[in-house]
Amino acid sequence: DQGKKDWRTVVLIGGAGTGARAFELTEFVRDLREELGIRVICVERNGIGMTEFEPADADGNVIPAGAGDEALALADPVKTREMYARDVLEVLDKEGVTTFSIIGISGGGPYAGELARQAGWRVRSIHLAVALCQSAPGGGYPDPAFLAAYRGYIINPMWWWDMTGTTADLIPGWQEAAYEEAAWAAFVRGQDADPHAVAMDYTIYKMTPPDVSMVAAPVFTYYGEQDTTVPLEQRDRWVAAYSNSEKIKQRNYPDGVHDVQYRHYDQILLDVAGYGDYLIVAWKGKTRVISEDQWPSYEARGATLGIQAWVTATPPES
Repeated sequence: DQGKKDWRTVVLIGGAGTGARAFELTEFVRDLREELGIRVICVERNGIGMTEFEPADADGNVIPAGAGDEALALADPVKTREMYARDVLEVLDKEGVTTFSIIGISGGGPYAGELARQAGWRVRSIHLAVALCQSAPGGGYPDPAFLAAYRGYIINPMWWWDMTGTTADLIPGWQEAAYEEAAWAAFVRGQDADPHAVAMDYTIYKMTPPDVSMVAAPVFTYYGEQDTTVPLEQRDRWVAAYSNSEKIKQRNYPDGVHDVQYRHYDQILLDVAGYGDYLIVAWKGKTRVISEDQWPSYEARGATLGIQAWVTATPPES
């Protein structure tokens, strides 16, 4: 929970297997966030970081930590997704937050959708940053081979969170912080890369996404046209799913790969703050906010999208 209580609140839901500390990977624009008056609340998912793995059964009841493999095998991925959204709403209620926005990053997409479904009128806006809707069906939790495969992925944090070669390289210390977040998520409780949580994430991705057709809040999407991890068809699925949204604004980045959620996080913050008809750009050595209809003129004169720091950042030596 970062920011003043009277600021505009956004719930940030990170990608697959990420903990609440994933928020820190967005704080390279902390000055901008504070200037816009945005409070960020993150709620950790089951089995990640400091949070014990307590999924839900088919009736929506919590399966307590330490219940054993036989009990955990009864976990219902859809009910577990629903339980996460209820947990978030409980936290918001305790904090006295009535209305809020949602940012769903990558694998946080289905969780963001479920939260929007349950919260209804309380959602001010929804921001889907390279957000997954649904992956191909197949095996999943609690299949032992599936669990073993995902333990193989997360056993090495430097592999799990490697974003070298993307615009993340331009943020000093970012990649090291990402490695630390991965180690936190998989090892901080001494859980030795317990695969249950991340396997549950990837099983939820195979499920039918939550029904968000009743959600009226504005929806903003941010996707890279070169992203092979979460391709544009995932964006199209969300756009179709939010069929009753009062406004859908798609922000597509021709050169973007699976780093749009960081490279354009400044624009996401601007949209969260209520300036959805404006762009944040760098021009003549300064960060500026312009109306969208001004962009062609600014672009022709050498402006670039995003804060000035992207222009002046120095790539690391190879």
